[in-house]
Amino acid sequence: MTKKRSGRSLALDALIAIEEEGAYANRILNSLFAKEQPEEKEKRLATELVFGTLRHRSRLDFLLNQLLTKELSALPAAIREVLRLSLYQLIFTVHPAYAVVNEAVDLTKNGKYRGLSRLVNGVLRNYQRRRQELEQTLPDFAQDPVGHLTIVHSHPRWLVQRWIQRWGEETTHRLVEANNAPAPLSVRTNTLRISRDELLGALAKAGIEAEPVPTIPEAIRLKSGRELTSNPLWVEGYFYIQDEASMLVAHLLAPEPGAVIADLCAAPGGKTTHLAQLMNNTGQIYALDQFEHKTSLIAENAQRLGIGIVEPLTGDARRWRPAALVDGVLLDAPCTGTGVLRRRPDIRWRRQPADLVQLVALQQELLNHAASLLKPGGRLVYSTCSLESEENEEQIRRFLADHPNFRVDLPDNFAANFSAERMAEGFLTIPRADGPDGFFMTRLEKSR
Repeated sequence: MTKKRSGRSLALDALIAIEEEGAYANRILNSLFAKEQPEEKEKRLATELVFGTLRHRSRLDFLLNQLLTKELSALPAAIREVLRLSLYQLIFTVHPAYAVVNEAVDLTKNGKYRGLSRLVNGVLRNYQRRRQELEQTLPDFAQDPVGHLTIVHSHPRWLVQRWIQRWGEETTHRLVEANNAPAPLSVRTNTLRISRDELLGALAKAGIEAEPVPTIPEAIRLKSGRELTSNPLWVEGYFYIQDEASMLVAHLLAPEPGAVIADLCAAPGGKTTHLAQLMNNTGQIYALDQFEHKTSLIAENAQRLGIGIVEPLTGDARRWRPAALVDGVLLDAPCTGTGVLRRRPDIRWRRQPADLVQLVALQQELLNHAASLLKPGGRLVYSTCSLESEENEEQIRRFLADHPNFRVDLPDNFAANFSAERMAEGFLTIPRADGPDGFFMTRLEKSR
């Protein structure tokens, strides 16, 4: 019988793929799990190690560069990731130090750079000896706030500088601290199949501690239980894993049963299927995405949830046009994702300032096209999981200046009902420091 892979080995493969191939953390882990079929405890370990190593990468690199005689960047990617992965465990976990070092040496010996196993062993043991001394070299917040936030809290310097300029040092400090905390886990009840109270009871029977979210009628916040996609309740389509802020988007569009809706950037289908719930699975939803493997996810999720009104379409949303104008459009636009860095820590090392310029231009194109798809009196909801004003408030101000036949149409009680922050112009921002993911959204109406 073939021995199943360890969590550390799987984590190393994932980190190498992220570093060398630009793979996304969640996707490469899911791919490895599907291929290797590891035990559940090893899945949990691999996930913890990958996300933790990515969250703290700047701090790890800063310390490693003091322990090496040459720059960390000069080492092969596989050795860099063994060192990062192992140092993360020594600093941030309770795994026994001897086991971490021994496993690091074994991982190196089992790879193509086995000759560097002595270097790996020496660096990690040297850290153990010099730990207190090395921690004293980390930048102090009072003396070097940018350096502290960049290195100690592992955020890109360009992003830290942007946030300090916008919000100041203290608010930015709270934000980067929150980005390195575990993301809360919530699920959306599939009310087409089960009530929230019934689902809460079923979760309790399955040993999963959970509580209802008072401000969102379908939302449940989990306190325990992480292996959700292997749970029979998931298989039966009783819930969808979704952040609370993301659930607000469908409520803001508030489609009527029987309506025709276009979701222009729909994959993997969370907001699409939520819209279908609110429509009581009657009407029509066109769910677009540019890549076929993503639209197949929309179809899979709709099928699992028992939804029949979603039509997945593969294509460029800037070119697509329905046979007739639609009642509503949801544009959850491609964005920098700076509101979800705690959930997707690899984004912080992937994004560059130039991406912001490109994404703003793409969002503008999508918004302009979305406006042309609506019936008179139709609604357009624009949302992002970004904190950057260029993608949010400034984008909508520009759109309204260019489209005088549109107006902001945010219900007066929406922000209060859903614990969101209503801005003066009728835009919504979701507080980020100690709650759901960071989100921006607004609803626009086309004149009749």
